[in-house]
Amino acid sequence: MIRNLTVAVFLTVFTLGPAAAADPTEAAVLALSCAACHGPGGASPGSIPAIDRLTPSEIAEALQAFRAGTRPATVMDRIARGYSDAEIRLLSGQFGKGE
Repeated sequence: MIRNLTVAVFLTVFTLGPAAAADPTEAAVLALSCAACHGPGGASPGSIPAIDRLTPSEIAEALQAFRAGTRPATVMDRIARGYSDAEIRLLSGQFGKGE
């Protein structure tokens, strides 16, 4: 089930491309892949960090640092390399609280 969902998310994201950048559902589609590890809505039930308590700025800074390789990571550095600046903004807004 999760594998099928992950494949569907990736196919959707890569087939939508830049033309869908203004579509508000793009953030929700991107966020689906995060839920596999970080839990629904970013509220991780286990040892993986919860991201639902972070501000949009904190999430954006973390993703940018993972992408640049300046923040230690086990997997997120590889995942974040695939995100554009626009996608990082979308994800930050999707999960971030406050500000």
